Amino acid sequence: MLKSINIGAESFHELIESNSYYVDKTPFIRTVFKENTSKVMLITRPRRFGKTLTMSTFYDFLSLNIENPGDTSRQKNWFSDTEIFADREFCSEFMGRFPVIFLTLKSVAFDNFNDSYCELARVINSMALNFSYLKSSSELNNDELKILYKLLDLDFLKDPANKYLLTGSLVTLTNLLYRHHKICPVLLIDEYDVPVAKAAHFGYYREMINVVGQLLATGLKGNTNMKKAVLTGCLRVAKESIFTGLNNLMVCSILDSGDDDISSGIGFTKEEAEEVLSYYGLTDYYGLVGDNYDGYYFGDVHMYCPWDVMSFCYGNYKAVGKENKNITAGNYWINTSGNDVIEEFMSFIEPEDVELMQDLLDGKSITAEVRATLCYGDLQNHDINDFWTLLLYTGYLTFEPQSHNPESDEYSVYIPNEEIRKCFKSRILNYFKNNSVMKSSTAELVKGLFEGDAEKVQDNLNTLLGKYVSIRDFSVNAPKENYYHGFVNGLLVNGTSLIAEQKSNFESGNGYIDLIIKSLKNRGVIVIMELKQTSDENEDKVLIAQDAVEQIIQKKYADPYIKRNDIKEVLTYGICFCKKECAVVGKKLK
Repeated sequence: MLKSINIGAESFHELIESNSYYVDKTPFIRTVFKENTSKVMLITRPRRFGKTLTMSTFYDFLSLNIENPGDTSRQKNWFSDTEIFADREFCSEFMGRFPVIFLTLKSVAFDNFNDSYCELARVINSMALNFSYLKSSSELNNDELKILYKLLDLDFLKDPANKYLLTGSLVTLTNLLYRHHKICPVLLIDEYDVPVAKAAHFGYYREMINVVGQLLATGLKGNTNMKKAVLTGCLRVAKESIFTGLNNLMVCSILDSGDDDISSGIGFTKEEAEEVLSYYGLTDYYGLVGDNYDGYYFGDVHMYCPWDVMSFCYGNYKAVGKENKNITAGNYWINTSGNDVIEEFMSFIEPEDVELMQDLLDGKSITAEVRATLCYGDLQNHDINDFWTLLLYTGYLTFEPQSHNPESDEYSVYIPNEEIRKCFKSRILNYFKNNSVMKSSTAELVKGLFEGDAEKVQDNLNTLLGKYVSIRDFSVNAPKENYYHGFVNGLLVNGTSLIAEQKSNFESGNGYIDLIIKSLKNRGVIVIMELKQTSDENEDKVLIAQDAVEQIIQKKYADPYIKRNDIKEVLTYGICFCKKECAVVGKKLK
């Protein structure tokens, strides 16, 4: 009987106890806690690559049995079939040997500082409650017990006047645990940068960094009672004083190379992805999985997103062997990526940067400066290099390992696979649909078309061209006219509140009209458009646009509408595009 697939499982022992499929990543425990000698280790990976499950695996392996410190029976049940269990010497030294503080900050993600502060207090309080047994410790003095009782009082922690206790909670707990157990505890902090990322997005960055920065700084710097700390997140928060002065910090970002054991510790390698597909009888679809979910690099190692691979198996393995089976590669990542970076930056990028985004969507690589020390506070400057860096670290882009230029910190970056391209496309469409500038310019464009105002049409088209990224299928080598046809057609779709009817490539007269729209406000008004394109910037776009109007007349596109009694006005436009500019010529035929 096949093992079940537990999508999004974040608890190692629950995964094992439910007999769910598990790709054995346990050797990573030895890599991090034995082979790596740094006191503090930061591992940055995109969302949905298994960071929380990795931290849970560390916790379940290392955690001391509080009631019976010498008992490792839980770990033996959970890890007996894993690779790490065969290393008896390592297990003897590390398995079930440490008090472990496991803190996740992913829920500290509100749209205002007060709510996020209260949630952080709740998280710290919940963490402290795991160690409430210390209340009866004979090793703690009265002053230490008073501090412990305050950590166990949620209302006390929520009060900003007691911020000192909240920000000092990690160092306090490590000290209390060491005093009681005479063993230096391990500190695990998952998604450490979520509170800062959300604060930057919602505008209370400084307030939150002052709290989270102090919390981590006091817990990590010079803490002699801590065995080791491991943190995970998406970015290295560098310039925000969290890690300032921390001399024994090792950062393992997606760009780091040199240690394949670390690079492959989180996520699926090519071989692991193949193993999963084979187990569920989906080997024949490895190419489909590769097209949609392949393409990431961590250091020099080729990696797959576990969320995608397991979701694909979950959605398709029951169809294996059945007639009329329908094996499909769904888009699983888009609803879990958890950031609005594309929509936010689209409002600020320049036309030349739009061209780079267009290249990415067209399946090409671009050269970008990647800022390893990017901090969330920098994002408010809307620098394009911060944008590319954030897209890389959050999983929208990956990089070619051999492309690094160390003098400029430039890399060749690209969209890793079809799923992410679709996600990228969706985010851009969302921007076009909801951005106020785009909506306003589109509305003015449509109004100008129905008013016969060629100058207004031209001005608004040029504004929109500067921001537009085509979502055309890069696999189709279509003529450039099709690009602009899709551009105008897409804009008009967003202006449907003013349009009663819209047709594309519509047969009329002695040919086909590129675009025709009918006014909703004044149903007797028809607009006919003929689109042209030139790649030569020295050509006269106005003359080409005039020729387009003449084509409408000569091929009698408008004749059927001129003859109709219910049509009061027939407005025609010739539009010539050249890169990010256009010229518009209009003529009223009725």
